[in-house]
Amino acid sequence: MISVLLTLPLSLALQTSSDDVKLPWDTAYIDQQTYIENLADTVQASERTFQGPGPILVHFEAEVDPDVTTYVSWDIAEDQQFQSLIVSFHETDIDYTFDETGTYYARFSTSNADNTEETESEIYTIRVTESLLQIPNLITPDSPSGNNRVFKVKYQSLAKFEMWVYNRWGQQLYHTTDPSDGWDGTQGGRVVPTGAYYYLIKALGTDGIHYQRRGDINVLRLKKVDSNSPTP
Repeated sequence: MISVLLTLPLSLALQTSSDDVKLPWDTAYIDQQTYIENLADTVQASERTFQGPGPILVHFEAEVDPDVTTYVSWDIAEDQQFQSLIVSFHETDIDYTFDETGTYYARFSTSNADNTEETESEIYTIRVTESLLQIPNLITPDSPSGNNRVFKVKYQSLAKFEMWVYNRWGQQLYHTTDPSDGWDGTQGGRVVPTGAYYYLIKALGTDGIHYQRRGDINVLRLKKVDSNSPTP
């Protein structure tokens, strides 16, 4: 989750898991953990732009003076003029998920009872990149270098995902709905023998692309398999 704390009129902070960092408008900070969790490609602070694969969950939070503020609104739109509004929240704290490919804009506005004082924040830009699904065809579960030990897809901007792995007799060895997980080449805690195994993957990208892929997984054992070991 990208978390934005807005304190009117002239400060911006990106909240991290440890503490809050308040910085001027032309500067922003995002810690390594948050960066990795969001798979963000770029964080352009001077333009207040966040870009990465979807879905992107953003927490917006504004601090106002409750004694003089009677109207607050977080607006999210498809254009910088906010003529094509997607949604408005009349709250200071909101969570919103950008789950479709495209460019979106968000801003916070507030006013007093007689509308003589109105304030708008700078505009935040959120870009959700196009979907991607790439599938390997070889794993070496006992590789001493640690390379290619797990059958795992490379992906971005997937709204839905499901993967199955089978042996040559159609027995299911693995199933997941998390694209960041992968099959470690084992069955019942034991590494399977060298040979061909099979995957089926169904996924939906945030850009509306449907993926249905099936194919072979070539498992290569670098260590000799005990002849007394059961064969899947």
